[in-house]
Amino acid sequence: MKVSEINAKLVYVSSVHAIWEKPNGDVITEIKDFDPDKVVGQYAKTKAEAAKYILEAAEKNGLNACIVHPSGMIGPNDFSNGHATQLMVDVANRKLTACVKGGYDFADVRDVADGVISACEKGKKGECYILSNRYIEIKELLDLTSEVCGTKKVKTVLPMWFAKGSAALAELYYAILKQPPLYTRYSLYTLTSNSNFSNAKARKELGYSVRDLRETVADTVKWLKEQGRIK
Repeated sequence: MKVSEINAKLVYVSSVHAIWEKPNGDVITEIKDFDPDKVVGQYAKTKAEAAKYILEAAEKNGLNACIVHPSGMIGPNDFSNGHATQLMVDVANRKLTACVKGGYDFADVRDVADGVISACEKGKKGECYILSNRYIEIKELLDLTSEVCGTKKVKTVLPMWFAKGSAALAELYYAILKQPPLYTRYSLYTLTSNSNFSNAKARKELGYSVRDLRETVADTVKWLKEQGRIK
């Protein structure tokens, strides 16, 4: 039986990291020419390779498939303890006295989940959709967390050159503690990369929408308190 004869759809959840980066300031939209050699880091390369394979299967073998590219995800129920979640925990528990300069496009994980469901229902064969929100400075994310928790805001913002110079030692330190590091060399690269992603196509074709960041932070803090991770 040919793939085209099967009444089913594949929605591959990729990442914006699969899309090769444009110069800072340029808007990044969906692409079809995925190339692992044009992206940075093994994670991005595997995502680009997989996206390329999916589109080739859709074109040559009739696979009814589309791809969604979430940006950085934050929100409640993060049992994997991502970098952004750990930052929020530390600032809420008054353990964070400084942050690094930089930021990224962060989307609420619940909005992304809704986008994936919409892609199952409305996504077109062989098409890609960016599920992003907006660029958010790390300082802004921490300030919102402090406002929600009623704690003092982090005032010290470390220059990126300092953070990059100490990243290797930080990774080793947290490895010894058997804890996820607050930042790694790759995460610091990400915070300085162009994350000016457009979700216009997803809005138009999937009905994708995003909520305000303050709501995301408030709901995340509430969940973290329920988990006993914020005192």
